[in-house]
Amino acid sequence: MTPEEIKQTWREAAQRISQPTLDEYERMYRNKKETALESLAKRYHRFSMLGFAMVLCSFGWMGCHLPFETEESKYIVSGVMMIYFGLCAIIDRWLYKGVCSIDCYTMTVSEVIAKAMYYRKKHLQSMVFLIPCAIAVVGLMAYSFKSEKYILYGMAAGAIVGLVIGSFQFREFMDEYRKIKE
Repeated sequence: MTPEEIKQTWREAAQRISQPTLDEYERMYRNKKETALESLAKRYHRFSMLGFAMVLCSFGWMGCHLPFETEESKYIVSGVMMIYFGLCAIIDRWLYKGVCSIDCYTMTVSEVIAKAMYYRKKHLQSMVFLIPCAIAVVGLMAYSFKSEKYILYGMAAGAIVGLVIGSFQFREFMDEYRKIKE
């Protein structure tokens, strides 16, 4: 190919990408392929819904008949869990809305990357805040059940499983951001 033919092909490809036809839109959605941004947005949406569901589950701790050290600790643990999961859900919802606001069709590549890296930074900052809070919540729960060794063993096992799953999910989030940056 001559340089002029390459330039012409490049211009045609750029025009097709920036202004896809109805047929091309249908083909994209029929293939069910999603962009890294769409995948990231879905992941944040799932986590925010899970957080709101956990708020409701935490509310259920008030009526449970577990061997808490004191009656007040049942309400304190439940309230702290509700606040923590509510905060997690709100942060994930905000990140979801932010990622959804990134429009690849109207924004330049540098704008898309800049916004994506902004939300990546906010994700990491929220992790720096929420992980110590989660440790505090688990510690409060452990203190509330300090005389029940089997509950403490279960909490330790749950913490280990949660750490493994959380690490995996964190890597998945960062992989999505890496794909966007590429």
